[in-house]
Amino acid sequence: MSSFLTNAIAARPREAAGRDETLEVDFRTVAVEAGYRLGFASLVVVLAGLALDGGVRHRGPLAVLTVAAAAANAAAMVVPWRDWLVARRGRVLLDVWCGGLVAYVALLVVEGSSNFALLLFLTIPFIAVAQVGWRRGFWLAASAATCVLVAALAPLPAGATAMRAALVAAAVAVALVLARTVRDETAAHMRASSRAELERTLAKEASHRIKNDLQTVADLLLLGRPDGGSAAFDEAAARIRSVATVHRLLTEADDRIDAHALLHNIARSAPVPVAVEAESVALDAVTAQRLGIVTNELITNAFQHGAPPIVVRLSVDEQAARLRVDDDGRDAARAEGLGLELVRQIAEHGLSGRFEFSALPGGGTRAEVVFPAAPR
Repeated sequence: MSSFLTNAIAARPREAAGRDETLEVDFRTVAVEAGYRLGFASLVVVLAGLALDGGVRHRGPLAVLTVAAAAANAAAMVVPWRDWLVARRGRVLLDVWCGGLVAYVALLVVEGSSNFALLLFLTIPFIAVAQVGWRRGFWLAASAATCVLVAALAPLPAGATAMRAALVAAAVAVALVLARTVRDETAAHMRASSRAELERTLAKEASHRIKNDLQTVADLLLLGRPDGGSAAFDEAAARIRSVATVHRLLTEADDRIDAHALLHNIARSAPVPVAVEAESVALDAVTAQRLGIVTNELITNAFQHGAPPIVVRLSVDEQAARLRVDDDGRDAARAEGLGLELVRQIAEHGLSGRFEFSALPGGGTRAEVVFPAAPR
């Protein structure tokens, strides 16, 4: 167990680093995909502006340039960015895209109209989110230098230029903060999911080892019973095995145990045939363990003091769960031994329910445990 824990814990930093890198690539991929979608919307607006704005200069060449930009944007849609962003070719292609965006908007402002400067509110925040590391700093600096150059070449009012620059800077800051917040929140959820998965793995490993230990204890108990057999030894071993069954099922499921499988496994270990009719209800580990012990005791009581056929039934409705063990024995007033006292204590104090014997109308005896049903 200690080596398993050591290996699992030692692997967590490497897994965390891999998850952070994958998260960064996934986030940038989403940003790039959003970029070319917004790009198409922006290009439609640009074409409308070129057609409707009477103050646009060089309308024809700019329209041709916009159509070429749309073709390049369409080509970007077929690039496998998730795979390419981790490689040099993807980073170079993204650099070309960012350079083309900056140059395209600059040409629109200088050769067309100052109104196209509003595209900076989409272009520069996109660059800030899609790029990382020194490339982000480089392209933000290049964008700022381009804005200064455009302001010098284009007849833009100084006040309007300063206001737009301040707003673009604010938009970039907001985009970066939001991007960082989303990444941090996603990373926190991934770390929590990883911790939960590790805890489930450790719990399964513990249940597997507990099951083996309990099985060993039961075998040793039977090996130590007196010659000629002893009912007390057999009953104690059966109780231990019923708990071991719960832990075995826990190694095959995630925190919950199917009641149908639990009762079938316990009935299978009985020395006489036992029929099981049970709903598939998910039980937590504690309830499953208590129900398993109760079922084992009632089956033992049925074949020791009753008569076949023995039938185990579990039904669940909105109010309660009912475990019934029926046999064909005629005496409903069974002797109160250790097993039935254990059932009563678990039913009342462990399951917050009740336990009772009753005679069946057509003959036979029913042992019934009723307890609150867990939410489905």
